Amino acid sequence: MKNEYFNMICQKAPGGKMIMMAVVPDDLLGKGLPSIFEVQAIRLVPTIYTGTYPTIKINMETIKDRTEDLKGTGIDGIATGENWYNVSKEDNNIYGINI
Repeated sequence: MKNEYFNMICQKAPGGKMIMMAVVPDDLLGKGLPSIFEVQAIRLVPTIYTGTYPTIKINMETIKDRTEDLKGTGIDGIATGENWYNVSKEDNNIYGINI
């Protein structure tokens, strides 16, 4: 397996949020995905294994086809017109491996 390097464009948004967009290979998350889809991503709590670098995990079970309702909207319209889900949850690690 190879590391995949890509650039992201980020823009701060109102309410303490940030919009992140990246251009990646279309099979980065798997094959057979819809042309426009929504998926949940989780920034995991740093551990002694990952250090302080953020680890982002994609929850592939949450892929939702948005081809029909966002058709013709474009990235600009999607990013400014939708109220995307965002929440922070405390991770109370009883094993003590978080740093």
